[in-house]
Amino acid sequence: SGHTAVSFAVAYVLSKSFPRLSIFFYAMAALVGASRVYIGAHYPSDVAAGALLGLSIGWLLINDIRIKERWKISGLVLLVVFIAFFKLGGYLLFDVDEAVFSEASREMVSTGDYITPTYNFEPRYDKPILFYWFMSLSYRLFGINEFAARFTSAGFGSLLVLMTFFFVRRVKGNMAAYLSALFLLLNLEFFVYSHSAVTDMTLSFFIAASIYSFYLGVSGNNRNWFIPFWVSAALATLTKGVVGTLFPVAIAFLYLASTRNLSKLKEVFRPAYIISFLLVAAPWFAAESYVNGWDFFNAFIIKHHIRRFAEANSLHSGPSYYYIAVLLAGFFPWVAMLPGAIHMGLKEGLNREKGLYLLSSIWFVLVLVFFTISRTKLPNYIFPLFPPAAVLAGLYSSEFFANRKTGKIALFFIIALSVLIGAALFALPFLNVKMTIPFPTKFFLTLGAVFVLIAVFSAVAFFTPRLSFAGMSASMVFLLIFLRLYALPPVSLALQKPLYDFSVMARGLDKNGVLATYEVNAPSIAFYSQRKIVKTEKNATCDIRENLKRGKSLLLITKASKYGELNEFKDLKVLSSEGEYVLLGNTEIPRSQ
Repeated sequence: SGHTAVSFAVAYVLSKSFPRLSIFFYAMAALVGASRVYIGAHYPSDVAAGALLGLSIGWLLINDIRIKERWKISGLVLLVVFIAFFKLGGYLLFDVDEAVFSEASREMVSTGDYITPTYNFEPRYDKPILFYWFMSLSYRLFGINEFAARFTSAGFGSLLVLMTFFFVRRVKGNMAAYLSALFLLLNLEFFVYSHSAVTDMTLSFFIAASIYSFYLGVSGNNRNWFIPFWVSAALATLTKGVVGTLFPVAIAFLYLASTRNLSKLKEVFRPAYIISFLLVAAPWFAAESYVNGWDFFNAFIIKHHIRRFAEANSLHSGPSYYYIAVLLAGFFPWVAMLPGAIHMGLKEGLNREKGLYLLSSIWFVLVLVFFTISRTKLPNYIFPLFPPAAVLAGLYSSEFFANRKTGKIALFFIIALSVLIGAALFALPFLNVKMTIPFPTKFFLTLGAVFVLIAVFSAVAFFTPRLSFAGMSASMVFLLIFLRLYALPPVSLALQKPLYDFSVMARGLDKNGVLATYEVNAPSIAFYSQRKIVKTEKNATCDIRENLKRGKSLLLITKASKYGELNEFKDLKVLSSEGEYVLLGNTEIPRSQ
């Protein structure tokens, strides 16, 4: 009954505006429905169906905005989970960091020792315990495999984006929130480290949770937020050490100083909050110090904190502009928004205003300067500045929707950089450049087309910003999927497949057999062979010699270029050769169990 449907829809809407007259409105709608039965126009079931339809239409009319918003949020959640988990376990673990964390967690599950992490069954003091605990739990849930090893990073990556969305939404509204979340999600650095079994995504989540809590506590004068500020800092410390506390505390101090609100420090640093930090962070450090004493302190504090900052560790150094290059590649194309956004943050600081621009600028600049000063440099070190970078870019871009003059220079930069990269990719297949991995011509042409498309959508922003940013976001989704499908697998096979094959062969060695490496630092061998490795180097091969004297079955993995240095071990014959590696042994290739 159409009449009944309309009547009940109107009754529902009017009753929401005038709730005291609800009985009257519904009574009138019911009389309309009854009249349709009385005159024989409809059966009672038709009227009942019309009433239900009318109520549903009325509900949709009143809640239309909420429903659209729920669909948008649901779409964002699906996109986040899709990007973070897309083909997470479909390629081999990479050496060195990813494989060593994976193996250390595997050994934790194997030995049942959840206090001291080990690698190759020897104590590993590089990082605290929390990340190993998460990975061990993942192994318990999903088994020991690549997906389980990377699950923690993908999970915390998803949570980081969604937490950033809801934080910015609460402070600055929907537009800035959606843009910030998309910018944090759709960049190369996020994709890489959400798909890597390393600590950086987990660390960034807890640092961001700490700083977001601090801002909500200060801006809303709600001291209850200072407890999660300290607890999150404690969890960040348990993930990667001192930086987990240093960054949140330093950023909080600098923000309060910039807004001439240092008196607030008394609230932030209340003894009860410090105690909550210690209750979370201190027990493991106390237990580890008790169990391993000076060895732990020397390795964890002196070597992996002081020396890593003051000296280039494992030849991981770089020029002063190293991280600018990382940002240009890793946060493309949204990096173009950062100079203008940081300028807005500086204006807030000079005017002593309390704002999200200022907080994010302090956060971004502090992390960037800290790791630029550090002598040891790696691309993943600056990932904790990606949440504030995304927030800055999101805030700045949202203003472009209201004022087209804002961000024009940034858009020209995106266009120029995209065209430059696209042209280089188009030309690369025809320059006869020798490449370790021979990608087909269409691979580079497709990538070039994506960058040109990003340039086109950037230009569209001058006319229709929503279409422009939607197009750039869609282009980045395609780019990330394309790289995962067609770039990562051949790279994984080229770098890791020989070691994987030799490691799987080594599983068939008897219990007393020995698996050794010579001048090879590849933790993936331990993970895939599930054996302790005898690691030897030049002029230090006594372990190999000793095991051969004892008549043990021995397999040795080394690079083909190092084979000539092993002339003294004539009993070892070449069992297999693959890529740049060779497998030597004094036994036949065993069948893996």
